[in-house]
Amino acid sequence: MKNKKIYLLSGLGVDCRVFNNIDLREYHPQLIEWIPFFKNEDISHYAQRLSARIEPNSILIGLSFGGIVAIEIAKHIPVSKIILVSSASSFRQIPWLFRLWDWSQLIKLLPRGFFLNANPMTFWLFGIKREQDKTLLSQILADTDYDFFIWAIQQIIQWKNTEVNTKFAYIHGKKDRLLHQAMDTLTDGKYWIKEGGHFMIITHSNEIEGIIRKELKP
Repeated sequence: MKNKKIYLLSGLGVDCRVFNNIDLREYHPQLIEWIPFFKNEDISHYAQRLSARIEPNSILIGLSFGGIVAIEIAKHIPVSKIILVSSASSFRQIPWLFRLWDWSQLIKLLPRGFFLNANPMTFWLFGIKREQDKTLLSQILADTDYDFFIWAIQQIIQWKNTEVNTKFAYIHGKKDRLLHQAMDTLTDGKYWIKEGGHFMIITHSNEIEGIIRKELKP
């Protein structure tokens, strides 16, 4: 698939640094930067605007929230394949507790930096133990746009997608504590990372790179 354009979509609260350990240089992947959201804009409309930056019939690699956006983009332009990493393909894979009430309203009641200042609970949720990984996550969270963070949380909670209408592969960690729902409904294109947590794009980059390369082969 070297003739296909490849686009990377990072997760909520993270940026291009999470892809630093994934070497796909021969494919010349292009990172899609998040654009400002409009007031009262939903994820479908946002994805439609973002799709203007993407060449049709390309391959999208979406991490966490980026995978959700990739699925929405594929509803507006033809996409060759979507590779989901630590993400969800259906609202049913979003933990029910997340959807029980509007967490974004609770977040607004807490100090502005509560969720964006890394702490032991953050490291546990993301499944990271090494000091260099803790430092990277701390730096990324500190650089996160708070307003975008709140908006994206709302979109995840309100997401109603039930299926993916394009070819996709799903790479997920068995120890993902944020999106821990199993992929039992999936058959083809499903890859488990046995010790992978939500930050496995960094902690298990070699395994993930190998799977992505497999999926990029003609």
